Amino acid sequence: MINGLIRAFGQLGDPRIRGVILRAIVISVLVFAALMGGIGWGLSQLSLVGIGWIDTTIAFLGGAGAFMLGLLFFPAFTGMIVSFMLEPIARAVEARHYPGLPPAREEPVIEMLANAARFTGATVGFNLLVLLIVVPLMLVTVVLIPLIPFVFYALNGYLLGREYFEFAAVRRLAPGPGRALRRRFRARIFLCGVAIAVLMTIPVVNWLMPVVAAAYMVHVFEGVRRHARPA
Repeated sequence: MINGLIRAFGQLGDPRIRGVILRAIVISVLVFAALMGGIGWGLSQLSLVGIGWIDTTIAFLGGAGAFMLGLLFFPAFTGMIVSFMLEPIARAVEARHYPGLPPAREEPVIEMLANAARFTGATVGFNLLVLLIVVPLMLVTVVLIPLIPFVFYALNGYLLGREYFEFAAVRRLAPGPGRALRRRFRARIFLCGVAIAVLMTIPVVNWLMPVVAAAYMVHVFEGVRRHARPA
């Protein structure tokens, strides 16, 4: 498990991987900036109480809140963008570490779009669940506050492990067999997902993690697939 993560980080210098990182970050930042700019402009046009300084304060606080929520979901958004760039990442990993593999399965566009939409929706849904239900309940019960990070990493570990593994698996297996393989090795894939979730909370590193996670899961997938083959 650790070896695959080290290999994924070690390949960040590969020109093909660097190109994906640059494109994903540029697209994410541009869309994020446009979204925040639009929200800020919209709030500045509101006149809720008709008193200048109060409306300005409300617009500022609303913009700050939108910015913080945007940062919270930024990894999910970047992950969605990377989901459309998985193929060059996987090809780069396979070319270096698994050169004997046959050509990958051609994923239909509709299937690719459905996977990306499911990944984004699940990420947003799980994080909203933590924000709106789990965290308030724990804050009410003070003794449970230390559990918040564990709940966060467990939920996101499950989600990220599942989605990134299936992103890698769908290149080599049909969706059904890919999910069956994930269920068979769910404990290992969950731990890999937790490692990704932890690294995604580290500033700067989290910008690289969607690409690292995609490369990492190619290694994880090949490992469990070979282990699952009959002797």
